[in-house]
Amino acid sequence: MKILLVNWSWYATGGDWTYVENIRRLYESHGHEVIAFSTQNEKNVPSAYAKYFVQTFDFKELNKKKTLLNGIRALKTAVVSSDALLKLDRLLKDHDVKVAHLHNIHHYITPAIIETLHKKGIKILWTLHDYKIICPENSFVSNGKICEKCIDGSFYHCVINKCKKKSFLASGLASFEAYFYHKKHTYDLVDYYLCPSAFLMKKFNHFGFDKEKLVLSNLCYDIAIIDNFITKTQANSNSDIVREKYIFYIGRLEKIKGIETLIKAVKNTEIVIKIIGTGSEEDNLREMIKAEGYGNVQLLGFKNKEEVFEITFHALFGVCPSEWYENFPFSVSETFLFSKPVIGANIGGIPELVIPGKTGVLFEPGNVQELGEKLIELWNNEQLVFDLGKGAREHAFDLYNFDAHWKKLNNVLKNLFPSAQN
Repeated sequence: MKILLVNWSWYATGGDWTYVENIRRLYESHGHEVIAFSTQNEKNVPSAYAKYFVQTFDFKELNKKKTLLNGIRALKTAVVSSDALLKLDRLLKDHDVKVAHLHNIHHYITPAIIETLHKKGIKILWTLHDYKIICPENSFVSNGKICEKCIDGSFYHCVINKCKKKSFLASGLASFEAYFYHKKHTYDLVDYYLCPSAFLMKKFNHFGFDKEKLVLSNLCYDIAIIDNFITKTQANSNSDIVREKYIFYIGRLEKIKGIETLIKAVKNTEIVIKIIGTGSEEDNLREMIKAEGYGNVQLLGFKNKEEVFEITFHALFGVCPSEWYENFPFSVSETFLFSKPVIGANIGGIPELVIPGKTGVLFEPGNVQELGEKLIELWNNEQLVFDLGKGAREHAFDLYNFDAHWKKLNNVLKNLFPSAQN
């Protein structure tokens, strides 16, 4: 069966791409032919279907030059991509696609393709990586704080509060797009929505999405990649070397990720923390670290996958201090697979992964004192860290292994094609 895999990028951009790549391999391993549909970019992984890829548009540049003309250009491209519709039509004429599996498609490819797919009788699955469909800003965060004012469909709040990039133009565009597709009932044409977390699934059901179309799928991970790294590292390790004791954080350096809370929580402690990632708060964090003398905090910037694995392998445990509705963070998944527990904020989908007494420890989001206490508790109890790490690995393996994910995905395909054997 030919399956159209649709995502705005066809190169490594984060957790979303990790899953797209994994699901491609999973489909192919079960005899399906995967056809890529994405956007043009020099970073793209080579694809036999690149001639169908959509031209991109630089929305950041338009946002810098806020004019009526640029607003119209952004509206025409971000809400309904005519190029995506044209390229998709050509692709479907050349290939007999049976299923379209959507991922992140807003702005560059746009949900307009859903109507085309539906009219041609193609079944549609959509893995929800964020809340964009029900929150114009996409994260339920407005100006640094959790906000659910649009949860009943009142998308105009996005404009009033300038939720998107603190810009009337960007917020107006996001709000218009939300009204446009909901009023057209475009999202009703999707056959199944695959939800990585129960939290996300509940939010979509609260908004009014049909329970029967919402499937708790979790995500999948190629565990062999980490196992091979562990085996290689253990074989090359020198037991005589005294290793540095530290914990780590990996992710964007943004206010909503709780990184400032984390740094404040290790103040006046012996806890060494390595912070991996970049983001809009990087300069501010560097200034804070320098001004307040955080000698135990290391901002390492961007690290490639091999370097991240090396840091994770030797760390005591990881921290996920987010202050927004995380969906199903791959950073936690990878940490677990290294048999490392995680101290996580009790918010969004994190508690479905970080289970107190089994895989890690939870704390109230934004609570510096409580996080500090939890950090010290684990820092001083390596036996507890070992026991939680063992449980974390078991939990992660059960959730993320390819066979478990395929069973869930295959059940959906069987519902779409009752007479077919997958």
